[in-house]
Formats: sequence, structure tokens, C-alpha cells
Amino acid sequence: MQTPKREYDGEHLLSAPLLKFSIDKEVDRLKTEPTWADGDRNAITLQKNSKLRVVLITMRKGASLKEHKVEGPITIFVLSGKIIFSTGDDKINMSGNELIVLEKTIPHDVEALEDSSFILTIIQPK
Repeated sequence: MQTPKREYDGEHLLSAPLLKFSIDKEVDRLKTEPTWADGDRNAITLQKNSKLRVVLITMRKGASLKEHKVEGPITIFVLSGKIIFSTGDDKINMSGNELIVLEKTIPHDVEALEDSSFILTIIQPK
């Protein structure tokens, strides 16, 4: 039996047969880094392989991710705070413990109404 491949980004494991995270600790860590102290957002890729990417994102009140799109479907699960998720004329207010699912290649943007944290999952196209 072959040992499954493990991939690192230089700091932490990105891909393995099983990964476990303490999201609270990861959010706390993001908020201690210079990127957060000096900017309006910070993020860490928790998992990445050819089919799936999971990213933890923190945003300060007023920060935004301007309109963009990705090639695969996405989910956003809000952990804390409040955000507005927009696609065209549709604006959805989201807060803690809310989830949104968006089909692929739909332009969207995100704005933080207060300091917020969320998990972005991207399904990679084949």
C-alpha cells in the first residue's frame, strides 16, 4: 500500500488524507500577524488539492473583496461578524452560522459590515 502524499506550504500541511483544525486558534493566529495589524484582511489556506480548496478569511469592518469569480462552485460559511455577499443586484446579509452556496463563474463580491471571519470552500473544476 502506497503512503498518501502530503503537501506543505512551507509553514503547515496543506494536503493529507486527514487534516484537523482548531478554527478559533487559526482565527486568533491570523489576528496576531502583521498582515492583520497593518491591513484590512488576512487569510490562510487550510487545505488545497486538485479538487478542493478551503480558506479561512478574516476581514475588518469596511473591508471588501471586489467583484471577482472563480471557475468552480463555492461555499461561504460565516463564523463571526456580518458580511454582505453580492451577485449582481442580489445582496445577501450574512452573519454567524450562515452558509451560502454559489455556482461556478458567477461574479460576486464580499463586504464586511463588522469585523468578520468566514470559511471559503472552492471546488476546483475538472
